[in-house]
Amino acid sequence: MATEVTDFYGRRYRVGESDRELLGHSRNWVLAAACVAMMVTGAGQYGFGLIVGGGQYWLLAIWVATQAVAVFPLALLRERLTVRPPVAMVAGAVLTAVGDLFAGPWSAVLGGLGAAIVYGTCLAVVAKWFPERRTQLGLVSGSFAAGAVLFATPLPIIAVVVITVCGFFLKEPPKQWWPQSPDPRTWALDKNVNLSLRHSRPAIRRYTPGELLHCPTYALMYVLVACAAAAWLFDVAFMAAFVTTSGWGYAFAVVAVCLLTLSSGVARWATGWAGERFGVGRVVRGALGLGALGQLLLIVAGQQQTPVLLALAALLVGAGAGCCYALLPALVEVHFGDQAGLLNFGLVYSAKAVGGIVGVGVAASIVGLYGYAAGFLLAAGLGVVAAVASGLLRQPGVPRLLVPA
Repeated sequence: MATEVTDFYGRRYRVGESDRELLGHSRNWVLAAACVAMMVTGAGQYGFGLIVGGGQYWLLAIWVATQAVAVFPLALLRERLTVRPPVAMVAGAVLTAVGDLFAGPWSAVLGGLGAAIVYGTCLAVVAKWFPERRTQLGLVSGSFAAGAVLFATPLPIIAVVVITVCGFFLKEPPKQWWPQSPDPRTWALDKNVNLSLRHSRPAIRRYTPGELLHCPTYALMYVLVACAAAAWLFDVAFMAAFVTTSGWGYAFAVVAVCLLTLSSGVARWATGWAGERFGVGRVVRGALGLGALGQLLLIVAGQQQTPVLLALAALLVGAGAGCCYALLPALVEVHFGDQAGLLNFGLVYSAKAVGGIVGVGVAASIVGLYGYAAGFLLAAGLGVVAAVASGLLRQPGVPRLLVPA
């Protein structure tokens, strides 16, 4: 029997119903379905860096910008119209497949829209089923990056079938649902139960998307995501071309891109543990610094013709970006509170569109004029700017001086 309880902060929870009672099976099936769907969808972005070339880099920039900008409005529309996740996933599957079938700007737009629907739906549904284990969002996000292993697969038919089938497992729980354990009132206050409380207090309240837009913290977080995304997407777009022009051949380029993207995926899967134990902000800053170091090592590896160093640098860059993306939902929640549908996350995530234009489109011109070293230097600098921005983040409404927790 479902009952409603309220925690110390005034947040309400619906408790008493298990996931098996509501679904007929474990909520882990929802998580697994979301991960598979994201893996198929992510191939559209991460595999693209290996197959485009010449003047086609702008197509990747369009794909990324469309996907990032569309996540928030499509998620808002789905919440307002109460569109069921399976229906949204079918639409995402069709658009993703159409985007894979053709080449050109409209194809990039359609593919980006399809990816945005799948991305936003999967994250939102998993967040609702795992309110006490937000680290599971890293698994979903990591699967989006791990989709790079599918770049050589004929995706259109596979995308429609796989994403549609996965969509049938994505059923939403009742509003404000909470699992039978732990007790949400204990979770809100006990640092031994909720380890994340040891390093950060919950947001002072739940901010609406309209309120978030007026917060200086949002501007800083937008800069953080835009810079981090630009650095990461530059590597996704240009790594293969950089490796081949450095004299290692196409086979090693494939290896380098796989190391880059798969390390991002694996890092996202493992980052939640680190965020809980060391603090989300600290891990994000460390990841951004690690990524900037990796960018510099890529330059040295290319100049010294050292394949082992290049592989290490690719691992560092991928892991750094993966940690940042995996912890972004938690970073938004710490500052602005949790929200159904992850709408606030969608607004912050839209900064990736700026990153895509700078890191792919504008960077293509820089590489053409000054070479790959200039591009990697720019990426390293953007990583440092993002790390500085993360260090300046403050919870809105919380005074600078507080009684020690």
